[in-house]
Amino acid sequence: VSADDRIVIVGTGVAGCASALIAAEQHKVPVTLVCAGSAMTDCNSYWAQGGIIYRNSDPASNDSEDSLAKDVHRAGAGLSVDSAVRKLAREGPGRVSELLLGMKKEFANVPFDRDEHGNLRFCLEASHAAPRIIHYADCTGKAITEHITAAVASHPRITVLTDTIVTDLITQDFSQSSVDPACLGVRTINKKTGVSSSLFASRGTVLASGGLGGIYEHSTNPLGFNALGSSVALACRSDVRTSDLEYVQFHPTALFIPNTSRFLLTEALRGEGAILRDRTGRAFGTDFHPDGELAPRDIVARGVFNEVQKSTSPDEHNAFLDISHRDAQWLRGRFPTIDKHLHRQGIDMTKQPIPIVPAAHYTCGGVTTNSDGQTSLKGLYAAGESARTGLHGGNRLASTSLLEGLVYGAAVADHIGNSDEARETHEWTSRAIDQLKSEGAEDMHQLSSASSSVASTTAKELLFELCRTMWDYVGVVRTPTGLSTALSDLRGIREEEEDLFATCITAETAGLRDAAYAGKAVALAAHSNRVSAGAHCVVLEDYGSDSDSESVAAGA
Repeated sequence: VSADDRIVIVGTGVAGCASALIAAEQHKVPVTLVCAGSAMTDCNSYWAQGGIIYRNSDPASNDSEDSLAKDVHRAGAGLSVDSAVRKLAREGPGRVSELLLGMKKEFANVPFDRDEHGNLRFCLEASHAAPRIIHYADCTGKAITEHITAAVASHPRITVLTDTIVTDLITQDFSQSSVDPACLGVRTINKKTGVSSSLFASRGTVLASGGLGGIYEHSTNPLGFNALGSSVALACRSDVRTSDLEYVQFHPTALFIPNTSRFLLTEALRGEGAILRDRTGRAFGTDFHPDGELAPRDIVARGVFNEVQKSTSPDEHNAFLDISHRDAQWLRGRFPTIDKHLHRQGIDMTKQPIPIVPAAHYTCGGVTTNSDGQTSLKGLYAAGESARTGLHGGNRLASTSLLEGLVYGAAVADHIGNSDEARETHEWTSRAIDQLKSEGAEDMHQLSSASSSVASTTAKELLFELCRTMWDYVGVVRTPTGLSTALSDLRGIREEEEDLFATCITAETAGLRDAAYAGKAVALAAHSNRVSAGAHCVVLEDYGSDSDSESVAAGA
């Protein structure tokens, strides 16, 4: 069997790992998993705090497939695709049991919180009609990621390549035949050695490298390569279809400490009773929605944004999250990670309100896929936050992200392993790969390291400028004039980035290149859509009066 007879998966988060495990174990297909970090846990999934949706079997909870579907649609501002929603609601509980609850020894067995009788603990989160979220304290993503990556690392059919950045897709145009263009694999660079090489994959290539929240000045995403929009950028560079990129979800509650990176304050805090207050102590949640703190994220984010805009200086910050009315011992046990982080910042959440600001959190759009994860390019798939399945519509429901990764990552593997279409594509791509390799396409070469430190420094400076542009003009509230300004600024950054990347390829110049492509794609999508809905709020006049603030918070 050829070494190229495999799936290449870009990304080691929940979606990538689910796809790898189902492909390798259920369908006996070899997998090569690629990640930019030095460890598989260096992924966005690791940082998810709140939990993952399961199914609460207690009749008193009134949980059901229909109930979850209704909640997803409501949060998505009516823009979610029903077939995608139904797939998640129908298949989600089974995938959680299969991949995370120890049903198969080859998969993960995550130690979710349980009661004294050994039953899973369920909690309520914003915009959910039932308590259906299972969790591991306030670091569910960490627990899931550690266990599912361990399962991946021990599987004999899965090979993991760390410190490997994917720079481009390898594509082949079959224009002289009746076969559509196809993806044959990826081009990579090793961060440590600087060696560039080609990874061919005749079974399929899967983009699962997360979203693009890191291209914003205020972001809940970790610093580094993972949240710079690499999957979207790879798709754009190969003319693969993307959609709904204007719907970037801003989390309402990120810790605001000047001159520090933003720290996520999970939705579960508000689910457990945390109150939004201004600096006078007034609760303002119901100013913008009858459900107040439990309204959909986009509405809460704009409400918090309005209060932050009233701040005249960091010393007079005007938006806080207060859960000090709950029992202190219970709080520290339920949210230990948050409690420790806040204490390091000199904040005791059991006694005082927490300063907050909205921050870029999740990409609701992405690389356009169908229910099997297929993109517009044959042989190329996408799953998780990288993909636009239609599930989220204009705004994501809390705790759907990890479940989406499981369901749609597994769907990709099932399609590759089961479908006649995938088998037919495999035959064509195998021949095309053999032809390319005979022409020397797989040659490995060492990239020049000349002036790499200077190039990396310049790339960091340009990335900072890009992030500021995205926040100022393509942020929580947008205007046509601001979006035009963003496009102009991003065009200039793109030109500098192209020269920089052509001169010297480093992790920093590659990251800037991805961010520039992703930023432009988001700004173009936002500029092309003048209709406010969900996380995309565009106002057609100067924003500033109190009446404007109220209508914007409501999404009018």
